[in-house]
Amino acid sequence: MQLFTKLNDGSQIPTMGYGVFCIADEECEKHVLNAIKTGYRHVDCAQIYRNERGLGNALAKTDVPREELYITSKVWVSNFGKDKTIKSVDLSLSKLQTPYVNLMLLHRPFGDYISAWKDLEKCVEEGKVNSIGLSNFNKKQTQRILDICKIKPVINQIECHPYGAQNKLKEYLFNNDIAVEAWYPLGHGNKKLMSEKILLALAEKYSKTPAQIILRWHIQNNNIVLPKTVRVERMVENFNALAFELTKEDVALINGLNKNKMLFNVPNWVQKLNNKLFPVNLD
Repeated sequence: MQLFTKLNDGSQIPTMGYGVFCIADEECEKHVLNAIKTGYRHVDCAQIYRNERGLGNALAKTDVPREELYITSKVWVSNFGKDKTIKSVDLSLSKLQTPYVNLMLLHRPFGDYISAWKDLEKCVEEGKVNSIGLSNFNKKQTQRILDICKIKPVINQIECHPYGAQNKLKEYLFNNDIAVEAWYPLGHGNKKLMSEKILLALAEKYSKTPAQIILRWHIQNNNIVLPKTVRVERMVENFNALAFELTKEDVALINGLNKNKMLFNVPNWVQKLNNKLFPVNLD
């Protein structure tokens, strides 16, 4: 079973993706092939993950045609700048062993991301990238892109889970026809989150796991989700969140868990850079 989210450029992205954050390059091929075998057709990687080669090896070996797969990568901040961003995209394509990626994002809003965006627009014009978007951009930073862009971002990939639903930012993005993609969708398996009474009760009601309940909550709240696991049984479990529905009342119960609390600990050097360039604003 597949669900798709339509983007503002007319393309469609599989709503359930497989994330490869913190998977070693030499292990990435195996896990991506397992994910594809499970049914995933959307894989999300990044230059800074340092595993594009492993993903590329999987793309070269899978029997699934390239046109049936949706591949995302992200330009790291050290590659932002006029012409520099294009060169980094070319290198990513070489590692991924593909003539194009379906989606390329700017990974974080640091440095000269305006020039980086203009380079991504050139990559679209040259056929190297089908769609372009953002990652970890707040409202102010997203608006800076909207004010100068020729091609509108299709997605903003943000930390999002029941404890940190990012409702104000999501409202702004949806009002600008920008889709929301949730990384850390399960809060990295946060023990307190996974043991919430509401989630345990719903898991029992639907004969599902708390993780499946959360992933289904994301889907019904119009979030594209990117759960990551290296265990095949968890890949299957996560993917099966596509196969059932929560009632509107149960979605509302999970909405009530929001604490506007982010769970990912941003490395100190990243946070210092962020504070220097733009004040932190989760909205």
